[in-house]
Amino acid sequence: MELPVLTGTIDRRILINYRVKPEVVRALLPPHLEPLVVNGYASAGVCLLKLKNIGMKYFPSFLKITSENAAHRFLVTFKEGDGIMNGVYIPRRDTDSMLNVVVAGKMFSWPHHPASFQINEANGRYCVRMKSEDDHASLDVEAQIADGFPSDSMFESLAHASSCFQGCAVGVSPSIKSKTFKKIELKTNTWSVTPLQVRSLKSSYFEDKLLFPDGSIRFDHALLMERIQHEWLSHGNM
Repeated sequence: MELPVLTGTIDRRILINYRVKPEVVRALLPPHLEPLVVNGYASAGVCLLKLKNIGMKYFPSFLKITSENAAHRFLVTFKEGDGIMNGVYIPRRDTDSMLNVVVAGKMFSWPHHPASFQINEANGRYCVRMKSEDDHASLDVEAQIADGFPSDSMFESLAHASSCFQGCAVGVSPSIKSKTFKKIELKTNTWSVTPLQVRSLKSSYFEDKLLFPDGSIRFDHALLMERIQHEWLSHGNM
């Protein structure tokens, strides 16, 4: 069953971004995907999302939900028809909404893992803690609005980073069906990012030395998006 068109608001989206040696990322991707290489590096990270009033298009608001979510992701390229498309590979999604776990995961083969979130945001400061119920994923980040974009980033500027992420709108995720991957597109009405300065960061996934050996990964930058109207559009299987 295909996921219907979903609409709502990205109330808060924090993009935590790492730069990684491309060969390390390549080993973590399905064979039909390649890392998107920017200035010699692959891009990996976590997308922390507060989604408000998410539900099927044209449904009344009382049938829509608000949830906290985390998506581990890699920027990738893949073949689409006769061309090459940029996108994002999302090996894991965590959510505090059991409706997401049951409906998205069971009905639409789009797995979500139950997790707890602790959020503290005020006056340009954002603290997010996430821990999955299966103990396979945890993240703790403290950040605040920054004056500018870091000069040592793998991206040349804030505008360059913004355009790269905007251009990777199609997400590819493992299905509950073996060797099948789901494709979904994030379509936004507006697009605007603000740089964040990260004060502290812990990620069980990106600090796993078995996946990311010493010297293969480094934190690059973080971005913030707020109050973005959007749609999720299913693009079938891969």
